[in-house]
Amino acid sequence: MFDALRRAEAERRRKHGSVAAAPAGDRREAPAVDVPAPSPRFSPLPELTPAAPGVPPPTPSMNGSDPFPGEMLRELGILRNSIEARIEKKTKRVLMFTSAMHGEGVSTLAVAYARLLALHGTERVLLVELNARAPSLAARFGLTGREGVTHFFSSPRSLATVVQRPAHEGFDVVHVGEADPTQIQINLERSFPRLVEEALRTHDLVIVDAPPVVVCPETPPLAPFMDGVVLVVQSGRTKRETVERSLKQIRLFQGQVLGIVLNRKRYYIPDFIYRYL
Repeated sequence: MFDALRRAEAERRRKHGSVAAAPAGDRREAPAVDVPAPSPRFSPLPELTPAAPGVPPPTPSMNGSDPFPGEMLRELGILRNSIEARIEKKTKRVLMFTSAMHGEGVSTLAVAYARLLALHGTERVLLVELNARAPSLAARFGLTGREGVTHFFSSPRSLATVVQRPAHEGFDVVHVGEADPTQIQINLERSFPRLVEEALRTHDLVIVDAPPVVVCPETPPLAPFMDGVVLVVQSGRTKRETVERSLKQIRLFQGQVLGIVLNRKRYYIPDFIYRYL
């Protein structure tokens, strides 16, 4: 899924004449492969298996281009169904995407999910970047404003002063600002509730692109402010013990884990055979 999303994004940039390059951190996340990576499956935890409601077909994007391959759009729709079923279709909600370790594809999946929701055109979506250790959204979208979350945290300003609308997108973005995680850690308890309060006045869904749980102490305390947490795990790379440790940390802070996205899973037999298993 991760590789397919990056290819789709590269195609979007080519069509729009964008020259913004992905940062080095993202390049490490997506080593080149010769064959398309298969779509992931949203793997809910054992107790998270409610029936999911249907998702209406998305409308075409405003610029007439298809932001996702057909199979990818289907898988993202399944992911959306699973998430919405768990948070009971709340009118206003805050959702966090995170991982156990760096480089598991969190930012790419968070952007894709925001783009999917924006395609439906029924909700106002805000994507907030909190990963000050490996920021990527400013470069990904070619945002020119230098101020972001760290500036909002460190001064009594309105959230509207740091919100930007990327070109050719249907959702808003607040990038991290300065690559200084200490600003996030120090001001988190005081400023993040204010960020959520202001964001939900103007938006229906806030998607938080958060740093990894295990190596970033600022992430677990975010959990109680969320309506749900989605953990992104790279198949064949992240150890089970590390994933379990991440889940434990989130739950210690009273966070609700919606489930796990198993990213970049490899299939070692032809895909059509899996349909009969």
